[in-house]
Amino acid sequence: MPAPLKSYRPSRNVSLLGLTSFFNDFSSEMILAIFPAFFTSVLKAGAGSLGLVEGFADGAANIIKIYAGRLSDSTQKRKPFMVAGYALSVVTRPVYLLVSSVGGVVGLRFADRVGKGLREAPRDAIISLSTPKDEIGRAFGYHRMLDTLGALGGPLVAYLILRTYPDGFNIVFITAFIIGLLAIASLVFVKDTVGDLKKNGIKLASIAAFPADFKRYLVALFLLAAGSIPVAVLLLSTQHIGLAIASIPLFYMLYNLSFVGFSLRAGGLSDRIGPRKVLRIGYAVLLLGYVIVALAKSTPILIVGFLVLGLFPALTDGVARALAAELSPPEYRAGAYGLVNATMGFGLMIAGIGGGYIWEIFGAPAALTVGGVFVMSGIIILSTIIVNEKKKNIE
Repeated sequence: MPAPLKSYRPSRNVSLLGLTSFFNDFSSEMILAIFPAFFTSVLKAGAGSLGLVEGFADGAANIIKIYAGRLSDSTQKRKPFMVAGYALSVVTRPVYLLVSSVGGVVGLRFADRVGKGLREAPRDAIISLSTPKDEIGRAFGYHRMLDTLGALGGPLVAYLILRTYPDGFNIVFITAFIIGLLAIASLVFVKDTVGDLKKNGIKLASIAAFPADFKRYLVALFLLAAGSIPVAVLLLSTQHIGLAIASIPLFYMLYNLSFVGFSLRAGGLSDRIGPRKVLRIGYAVLLLGYVIVALAKSTPILIVGFLVLGLFPALTDGVARALAAELSPPEYRAGAYGLVNATMGFGLMIAGIGGGYIWEIFGAPAALTVGGVFVMSGIIILSTIIVNEKKKNIE
């Protein structure tokens, strides 16, 4: 039987990095929440272009994630990569003031995602190495909770701005930049943490350094990510039932409200029953959300759909990182997260580009059906990863 859940008190590093992510996501999600409105009303573009931007931005920078993790392990330095990554993302935000084409948005989103690629693996390594093994799920759940609290506030502020100033996109961009500066400032107090580096002749972060379960896990993550249509595209479903453009950030806020409300509990559930089981539940919830959104013909049903969809990242984002920690040795931890983040990023690129164009050409039900097939394939492969969970139960 799983042990009863203890109260959780995050370490100093986990608390600080949660604060960093709170400010950064408050900033970045303000912009992401208005993207559908910005694309349709300013750039005069549709789901295909929006999916292309999100897919290319996430996918093209993924090679950075691999090398950032590798260099972090090689130098046993985490913090410099985080500072550089957050700074690069934040400085792109006021530049949206100058953008008037889809190509310009692609360039800025690419730079933003390069910053994400630089910081993610080293940040996740610090979280896992600053946490006892039996609390890793809750540590990532706590981090995702604060991350998503920021993502909850950002769309709300964006909505209030656009409601007051219907064409006030520039106000959103400037506000997002100011809040992003707070994220960079909070990194000053984070302490660098390293693993026990073993000079055993295996190239750091090389795929050969990891066990078979980890490699199988990467295949599953790729398929699961390829079936995860970006929420920016899913938000276009609000237009299909005739809602006003200014209401789009509110649906994104509902999505994040569900996310933040369950993140910490999902992390605790992962520590109790194992991250693999929780991941499977999470992707089953995603499939349910797809069905509800595809069938939604009214605002109340669409609200339910986005509340269900918000449970999906709560059950998967932090938990996926917790499972990666179980499947990888500490000395290769940042490299492991680099591979995990890159693999998921390439899958999300396919989901963004392919899902966006299928949505635009064949309709939402077709895009959601194709995504569901990828997710089901990933769940099947994920189900074969059992070795480490057995070991954890024995311990």
